[in-house]
Amino acid sequence: MSAARRYKDIIGGMTEAVERLRHDDATRAAALEKALVELHDAMEAAADRAALSELGAALRWESALEHLWHEQWLTLSPLPKPDPRASPRDLEYYEAVVEQRYEALEEAIRKRVLGRR
Repeated sequence: MSAARRYKDIIGGMTEAVERLRHDDATRAAALEKALVELHDAMEAAADRAALSELGAALRWESALEHLWHEQWLTLSPLPKPDPRASPRDLEYYEAVVEQRYEALEEAIRKRVLGRR
């Protein structure tokens, strides 16, 4: 085989390898872009969920303060800040605890009001 032919074969093989790499890179880039969009959507959904959860807790807190406002012996305080160590995976649990405690407060208030009559 001549040197020119051998050179053309080597260059041809390199060209094919570069084209394969470009194709693989384009495929991988498309997959990463899709994953990025999905992660962005998931982050937005999580942020919305967190905002709703914070709003729900704030509303329950304000309602509890309204119920207890007339209790002069009780020191009322502002809504505590969220615990930065809390796991987002446990959000439903935390929401259930807030709801449970709020319902217990309402029940205690109903019993007290009914006991006064």
